[in-house]
Amino acid sequence: MAKKSKLGQVQKLEEQIKELREKQKKIIEQAQKDIGEYLMDSWEVEDIEQAKVIIDKFKQEAKASFNNNDSGIRVDQNPSNSHNNYSASASNSAN
Repeated sequence: MAKKSKLGQVQKLEEQIKELREKQKKIIEQAQKDIGEYLMDSWEVEDIEQAKVIIDKFKQEAKASFNNNDSGIRVDQNPSNSHNNYSASASNSAN
């Protein structure tokens, strides 16, 4: 009887893990969407291909900026805008 109980517990845990992984995936997808929208709005870009060109153009500069920052957090020039305070670790986890 105890084995069935243990097996049931394991199955429950596996289902919870599956649900948590799905939730994690949705959170990451939403974060990527939000960041993309923010970038498009802040750069006033409407065309996706144009946005990709701009991102590629400034990619190395952005990486260097994050690598040179000791705290790992980009401090925005306008701290009153809470949308600008993305951390480097959050953007890396979205990849």
